[in-house]
Amino acid sequence: MAKSVEKLGIEFAKAHFERHGYTVRDVSHKRGHNGYDLLIVRNRRESRVEVKGVSRMWGIPDAYETEFDDKKRLVADFLCVVFVKAKPIQLCIIPRAAIKSKHIERRCGYRFKSSFKQRSALKKFLQQLPAATEKFRKR
Repeated sequence: MAKSVEKLGIEFAKAHFERHGYTVRDVSHKRGHNGYDLLIVRNRRESRVEVKGVSRMWGIPDAYETEFDDKKRLVADFLCVVFVKAKPIQLCIIPRAAIKSKHIERRCGYRFKSSFKQRSALKKFLQQLPAATEKFRKR
């Protein structure tokens, strides 16, 4: 199975920081580390890094509410944007101070839970389509 753009971004960023002498811990799925994916340390200085893997050059996916504080400041010390589909892969490391409140817009949204996004829930809604629809795959 292919890795997600997000996972590839985190792996690339981790390798980048390790090549530059940092000790790196992936905390993206650990409790107590809301708002960032990597904890990096070099010369006893610790920094928090939020990683966004992106398939479209210059795009940045929307942030989760936990990634910003009440004053629209990034929780992490750096936002690391990895353009994984670029050839070669491109990387932006943006310090928190460079992201001004005017660059941030608070939004509210809804997400479908994984319990709904599975075969057992969706199969009854699956449409029978004519074979001619295969031509759309080739576009």
